[in-house]
Amino acid sequence: MADLGAAGPLEGSWTPPASIEEARFLARERFKSRLESGQQIGQCGCGDGDPVLGLDDVSPPECVVGVRFRDSGRLYYFRPDRDDLAVGDWVVVPTGRGEEAARVVLAPHQIRKAQLQGDPGSVIRRLNDDDVRRMETHRRRRPEAIKTFGDFARARQLGIKVIAADYGFDGSTVTLSYSVPDRERSPEPGVLRDLARESASALGCRVELRQVGPRDEARLLGGLGRCGRTLCCSSWLPVFPEISMSMAKNQDLPLNPAKVSGVCGRLLCCLSYENDQYRQMKAVMPKLGQAIETPGGVGQVISIQLLKELVTVRLEGDNAEATFRSDELELGVGGPRPRASVVLESPPPVMVVPEDEDGDLVPAAAAEEPVAASGPRRRRRRSGRRSGTGH
Repeated sequence: MADLGAAGPLEGSWTPPASIEEARFLARERFKSRLESGQQIGQCGCGDGDPVLGLDDVSPPECVVGVRFRDSGRLYYFRPDRDDLAVGDWVVVPTGRGEEAARVVLAPHQIRKAQLQGDPGSVIRRLNDDDVRRMETHRRRRPEAIKTFGDFARARQLGIKVIAADYGFDGSTVTLSYSVPDRERSPEPGVLRDLARESASALGCRVELRQVGPRDEARLLGGLGRCGRTLCCSSWLPVFPEISMSMAKNQDLPLNPAKVSGVCGRLLCCLSYENDQYRQMKAVMPKLGQAIETPGGVGQVISIQLLKELVTVRLEGDNAEATFRSDELELGVGGPRPRASVVLESPPPVMVVPEDEDGDLVPAAAAEEPVAASGPRRRRRRSGRRSGTGH
């Protein structure tokens, strides 16, 4: 790889970042410092070296093109048959179900073979006008396949919901996706085989049944999310991320599942988009109720705005509220942590006896009357209505 611009050799021992979040933070800080000092941004020459993408290993390079199928958001690599393939072109590639149409999302480029899973296939050809007309014909047949399969399922009273139908590139196979709302009424495998046989006889092609979950159901049907935009899973999201309720807690969202769930009834996928940033900011920001030192004196944190990096503190001196930026409190990676205020306990009171007072001095411990150990407490009977007495 080429040298990183004007960066010189490392002096002394270099300690790698402890996490990806810290590495990103340090990179942003370097960018800000270069921008403030007027140094050159970009054109550092980091892309003038080895054009091969992937790990820095000794595996040979491979020229591939990245494609995505219509029913999947995953990225698959194939060897291009020509060098003029551009992003957005439709091509025909071999799959386990035969030839399928896919859209190019990554132009031909070189990548390390260690990055590939198995031996990639080769692109057969680019789609022509006849292929486009054939795909349009198969698209128009989808509603008929859904209706036919749904009629057979209702006739058998299976309690399944037909989601979508997808014909293969050559039209010899149709994949019918369905869901089972009530898992206790899930049909037996033998019943599904008979249902697939009847549907294949009516449609005149091979039928494959595929049961999907709530997330895949929302991806296939599409729709609008809480934000008013098209669902991420049906537009661009390649795979479903792992989501937990702790992500909503990190972002100070209501922990009511009804308010953080999508149209599929599961937790929103967008909870994972900014979760790492919230975790990074919360790691350096003080906690609610913590006592910290501010330019205005010692105070207690009563409010935090993570995105704006603002901290509202109630000062102990005049009990006033003041808002400070995180840089004013010297918060950040590698900076000093907020210090808690030290509260000194007052010494116990000392009994002072006047000189002119006569009498014996009784120690404080002896002045206290001993408390007799009480036995088991007797339960008092409530006055009023008794059992067996009617009024």
